[in-house]
Amino acid sequence: MIFLSAAAILLMAVFLLWKTRYGYPPRDVPQILCYHKLSEKFCFEGTWMPPRRFLRQIERLIAAGFEFVDEDFILNALGQPASACGRKILLTFDDGYAELYEMCLSHLLPRRIPVLIFIPSEYIGQKNDWDLSLGRRPFEHLSRTQIETLARSGVSFGSHGARHLDLTRLGATELEREVVMSKATIEEITGAPVKSFSYPFGRYNERVRSEVNRAGYEAAFSLYPKHCNEITDRFALRRNGVYIIDTPFTIRCKLIPNPVYWFEEMKCRAINGVAALTPLVKRFSAGPGK
Repeated sequence: MIFLSAAAILLMAVFLLWKTRYGYPPRDVPQILCYHKLSEKFCFEGTWMPPRRFLRQIERLIAAGFEFVDEDFILNALGQPASACGRKILLTFDDGYAELYEMCLSHLLPRRIPVLIFIPSEYIGQKNDWDLSLGRRPFEHLSRTQIETLARSGVSFGSHGARHLDLTRLGATELEREVVMSKATIEEITGAPVKSFSYPFGRYNERVRSEVNRAGYEAAFSLYPKHCNEITDRFALRRNGVYIIDTPFTIRCKLIPNPVYWFEEMKCRAINGVAALTPLVKRFSAGPGK
């Protein structure tokens, strides 16, 4: 009885925090989903999703009447009347893992589902040494050849920085390099302009935001920005993270205002907050001077 009472009080406190600080986003605006790893290999981490489970989630969304749109639709919708944009979803992937190559060519593009992939440019064709391994072999990022093929096939690419660093901890020179050079590298490979930036770990501040704007990007994506959800900030766009614990039901709860919407958002804010500790843990495990 004491446990249930304490749990109820905690949930009420979390709800009041959400309602006071965040609240519902505007109704009938385009929604954005963010996935990371799609792999058959089991992982001890929240951002992993088995491919067959991912495809079931996509199919359920289509069956529920959602329409997948591309990057340009989202960029053009910013500042437009919301009524024309309801039940639209942009599908994004952070990190650009190699498994996306087959997923896009065999499943998503044949279904006419646009995809926006954010690439850490210095890890193209390399292992994800920036991440915590958690006892398994590292994942490979998309190679240059794979990116070229996907770009020719209609996949859009954005920047995820150069080295997947927490940009808020960088000096001015390093920050400029991460933002500017990554854009140039991806544009050289794809032959197309890089319009969007995704903040690694979802972390940004006003200095980082300004640098991305100055570098010529049209927009930047976080996961769950610090500001109220009613605000649409072109350089701090809100995305809904999808994790291994999510189901088609919980994904729909992220997309449509409903009685448990607040719980889904606070759950994902907590998960993303833990993920943001990755660079600190990585630095600590490397030992002094590394």
